[in-house]
Amino acid sequence: MWPRWLPYLGGRPVPVRAAVIPAAFGTLACSVYGVLLVWTTLHAQMDITPWGNWLLTACYLPVAAWGPLLGVVTVHYYRRRTRG
Repeated sequence: MWPRWLPYLGGRPVPVRAAVIPAAFGTLACSVYGVLLVWTTLHAQMDITPWGNWLLTACYLPVAAWGPLLGVVTVHYYRRRTRG
């Protein structure tokens, strides 16, 4: 439902496409960013210890996983809302 304070839309249900299309673009953008981040990190010439490399990877893993996880919940939302 749209928030009640919005003129003309307040209290009405949100169309499925109005939620799924921006989420799909966000999935694409986050996935591309995550892949580029991982590629850059793996190919960077950093003077770092093995412990530091492990810590860096552990900290950035959620950023790389954000795009695919957003895609999963977007598909689930679409399927849940379009079933008759």
